[in-house]
Amino acid sequence: MKTAKAMKAVKAMNNPLTTEFSFKGVDLRLSLADSGVWRVQSKSGSSFDDMGAAQTLAKDLGEEYEKETLPFETVETDGKKRFVSGDGTAVEISGNAVIFFDKSSRPVRKITDINKAENCVTVSFAALPDERFYGTGERFDAVNQRGKKVNIYAVDRWCQTKGNSYIPIPFLMSSACNALLFNRYERTAFDICSSNKKTLTVGQFGAPLDLYIFTGDTPADILSAYCRLTGFAPMPPEWSFGTLVCRYHPEFQTKEGVFAMMEAMKKEGFPWDAVILEGFRPYKTENLPELKEICDRVHSEGKYAMVYEQCGRFPDKSEEYFGLDDSYAVNSDEGTYLSETSSFNLVDNFNKKKMRCIDLTSERSREKWKEYWNGYINDIGIEGAKIDFCEQFPDDPSIKFADGRNPAGAHHWYPTLYNTLQYRRFNTKSCGGVNFSRGGSIGAQRYPFVWAGDQRREFYFLKPVIRAVLSLGFSGVPFVSWDMAGYRASFNLYDKKHEDKVFIRGLEFTAFSANIQTHGNVKRPYDFDEHTKAVYRAYSNLHECLKPYIIEQASVTCVTGIPLMRHLIFHDPSDKNVFDIEDEYMLGCGLLVAPVLKRRKKRNIYLPKGKWIDIFSGKEYEGGRWLKNYRAPLESIPVFRLEGAKSACLVSSLESADKYIKDIAGLSGK
Repeated sequence: MKTAKAMKAVKAMNNPLTTEFSFKGVDLRLSLADSGVWRVQSKSGSSFDDMGAAQTLAKDLGEEYEKETLPFETVETDGKKRFVSGDGTAVEISGNAVIFFDKSSRPVRKITDINKAENCVTVSFAALPDERFYGTGERFDAVNQRGKKVNIYAVDRWCQTKGNSYIPIPFLMSSACNALLFNRYERTAFDICSSNKKTLTVGQFGAPLDLYIFTGDTPADILSAYCRLTGFAPMPPEWSFGTLVCRYHPEFQTKEGVFAMMEAMKKEGFPWDAVILEGFRPYKTENLPELKEICDRVHSEGKYAMVYEQCGRFPDKSEEYFGLDDSYAVNSDEGTYLSETSSFNLVDNFNKKKMRCIDLTSERSREKWKEYWNGYINDIGIEGAKIDFCEQFPDDPSIKFADGRNPAGAHHWYPTLYNTLQYRRFNTKSCGGVNFSRGGSIGAQRYPFVWAGDQRREFYFLKPVIRAVLSLGFSGVPFVSWDMAGYRASFNLYDKKHEDKVFIRGLEFTAFSANIQTHGNVKRPYDFDEHTKAVYRAYSNLHECLKPYIIEQASVTCVTGIPLMRHLIFHDPSDKNVFDIEDEYMLGCGLLVAPVLKRRKKRNIYLPKGKWIDIFSGKEYEGGRWLKNYRAPLESIPVFRLEGAKSACLVSSLESADKYIKDIAGLSGK
């Protein structure tokens, strides 16, 4: 392959900002969106539509969305055109391919075919034989998606690990340090070397092609560029990195039940920072005086209170109590009562329900919704909400938004915008506010927390949670929580009988994450035997001691885009040994966590480059090697500190946790 320097130029154009060309009979436009980031668009009708997902979200949030493109040079020779950016990245166009080069003139992505049909644009890319593909949003079945067909469409798959997910994002990162973003909220379908082992094919449905190709030296470089386009995650409040107590049970629908939880946590010496009051839903108007009493009690103990809501839905008796009549709702040919999307999980509800949702395109409706929620924030005193069922908003062509926009893609756009607006509303509090949202798409990092949906308390579901977190990290979503050890009782006889074992293994890696969130109708931490409670006490307090380090690393995340809980490839993208590891992760830059996710007491562990110290035993290991059959009794989890990690407080955080580290060592194998 000739480089730009080696080519003899027969024609040059100085610094164009865009260039139009035809490839395989499809009219396209090329521009340089950012350093190392090229944008390829097809026409929508007779013109190009610059309002992709990132631009639409930014505009709806009142941000700058018309970003200037960068100039590039054009060189033509031997029937080929090459467009060269100031940083050395380039695009070469011939009759057979469109090839993208990184700044070292290495070809990193090749478009081999493109086809435009009535309602779909399909693009094919060549794939390297040993290339892995990560991302596409939240994925429970695997982190490396090569060999799979992935539908980018939000679906509530209750307690499932295959198929789609709550947070699908059409962003695909390669182990060869490049990435693709299909910048639309409409449905996208990826065939990732499934039908053809050498070819990656992507179909964009119901929208023109708006493709971003990212090049970079590292995955971190690529995520930073992605976040410059779609938004960086805001810094969550410090209390949200602690322990959040929630319960899916009637006992949490009364103040007596909530107060009993508070007393039990105090009695057992279990730390906690906030309560999520799922039983006190905003649309239960009769509960408001009791909700106020609970918030006052929680605040008196220096804790925080959140409620549960369903994404954008009108509350019951909304007109009678809140003045929310139909004029504030999204309208359609059916009226203001919309049919939930057909993706809604039938396990939870066998009959499709109707719902009314606030019209986010109407300034009048937004102000009314703000007034409604300000009552909860300012008068009652809540600090946030767990926002559920974000995948219910329908893709209905008859929907009529107040500003007249096309409803295509609203299934993904609506929850992403709604969650961001709600987060910003809660975050006006002096102590900070937060969402934990179950849904969205491009831009989901703006909330800034998502949670991983529904799992049963079984060993089977532990690894899928880690896969989901790592996949979201590759997709630009850096802060992920989950219902620790599952929220539903097991259907499996072994796991049901040995719930304590599943609980402990789930607890261990959750303690080395952004936060601990207890939830569900399963046993609570204080419902177990004394030994299990002692294990919980040690790990939950260890997590509290790690908060300074976690908060430090989270602040780095918010300016770089690199996820807090990350795949090992972020530590060393040149180490091919890490490409397929999906059951280890880095917490920040300095801790490697290798959880035990099955019914066993040993596991193999790979340590990448560096010097690593087991935080429990103090033993030191040189990286670039496997540790075979590493001992891990039920009560222990292998965790290693990287010597020389760029952290000002990792060592001091671990020193403050010394008592609990010793407690865990003493409990191990008992």
